Amino acid sequence: MYNKSCHDFFKKTLKNENGMALMLVLGVIAVLTFLLADFTFETQLNKIKIFNQQDKIQARLNAESGLNFAMAELRLYQEGRNKLEKEENLKSAFPTSDLEGILTQTFIYPIPLPKKAGIIQKTALADFEKNTLFRGEVSVTFTKVAGFLNPNGLRLKTKKTVPDAQKDAALDNNPDDNNPPPTDQTGSDAQNKKSEPADVIIEKKMVETITRLLKDKSDTDEEFHSKYSNVDPAYLVKELKFYVNDSSKFQDGQRPEIEGKFSQKNITPKHAPLESIDELYLLPSWDDALVDIIKERMSVHEVSVIAVNELTIQDLKIVFPAINDIQIEEFFKYRDGDTDKKIKGHKFKNADDFKSAVVGTLNILSDGEYAERINELKSAGLVIDTAGKLYKVNSRGTMNNAVYNLIAYVDLPIKPQPPKKPGPVGSNPDGTGVLAGSANTDGSIAAPSGDKKGDKAEPVELLQPRVIEMRLE
Repeated sequence: MYNKSCHDFFKKTLKNENGMALMLVLGVIAVLTFLLADFTFETQLNKIKIFNQQDKIQARLNAESGLNFAMAELRLYQEGRNKLEKEENLKSAFPTSDLEGILTQTFIYPIPLPKKAGIIQKTALADFEKNTLFRGEVSVTFTKVAGFLNPNGLRLKTKKTVPDAQKDAALDNNPDDNNPPPTDQTGSDAQNKKSEPADVIIEKKMVETITRLLKDKSDTDEEFHSKYSNVDPAYLVKELKFYVNDSSKFQDGQRPEIEGKFSQKNITPKHAPLESIDELYLLPSWDDALVDIIKERMSVHEVSVIAVNELTIQDLKIVFPAINDIQIEEFFKYRDGDTDKKIKGHKFKNADDFKSAVVGTLNILSDGEYAERINELKSAGLVIDTAGKLYKVNSRGTMNNAVYNLIAYVDLPIKPQPPKKPGPVGSNPDGTGVLAGSANTDGSIAAPSGDKKGDKAEPVELLQPRVIEMRLE
């Protein structure tokens, strides 16, 4: 039933515009509130991003400042080492290993306070931190690079010809080609060992080392043994040798097989020296598990020093392959001590101290066997010492939640000795041998008359430290 009064009410209500302005204002306020909240959120988010970026930059600056601090410490260490090398009295009273121990102490800022620190120490540290502009934290650690087998030592070198003047001198002293001049070597084995190239020596050492590492790992890991029992260490080293050498220089019967493996895995051989030990993972036959147990024994940088106070069991077996388990146990008991038996350790002060322990106290080798082994190591570019020359510096910078970890390998190169001037060519007046400066049978120059075996060796001089590899972790 139609109700006219109700119809008129609704019609009047619909035409009533009272309160529209209020609704419009409330709608605008709601929209603006939403936009303001969104704008505030974006602003806060950008602000957080900027603060995080600032923290990252500050953490990086902290890490770089830590590296600069490490380089300054290494320069001081270089000066101290050179001073000790030049003055024998100082070297005997203060071994280079003790100096290195000071260097390798971890540096931390802010300086941590011990729990028993007094009010004076706390006040002094608080004043120091108040007056410094340094923000955040930094820690610097030094680690001596212990892996002394260098894969780059497998590179083949071009043979040098003996100068004509030296050849003529040798012929003048030995006109009969069928009667070669006398040498200091006795026996064919000694002469072959003397003329053996460095890359051959290093290759043998690597094969020997990998063989031993695989055996030791297989003895303790049955799964590893089942997977890698047929691995040929000699082939692994040849593959590495092919990778680091110029393609034209590498000549081997297994070359086609090696090239096939590289081609099969779509790997292009570098044919150049390794720049990082991690490049071993690129070799087709070197699985990750193989690299992991081997890479700690190697370094792509020129280590040249076997640090005897840091030798591990595996390192000791590399240095002295014929050593047995009982001798190994006695060696580490002598060097590191034994808390259960209350035996105090004897850290080696220098190379002579190491020799006296190996030859005398522990009776691992005879004097002749030790000298022969040391000469073999020297042929591979390695010497025995207590302090190193290549260090891994880890500088960690922190600012709030940002962390920047800088890894640098720093080397202190050994200053090369100037070449000794050869003496006049010809025979001695008494007709015995050849004069200093004439050619030996192996093409080397005979030592001058003052350079006798018992003469004092020139002190080692280290040059300023230099960064040879840097990475971010």
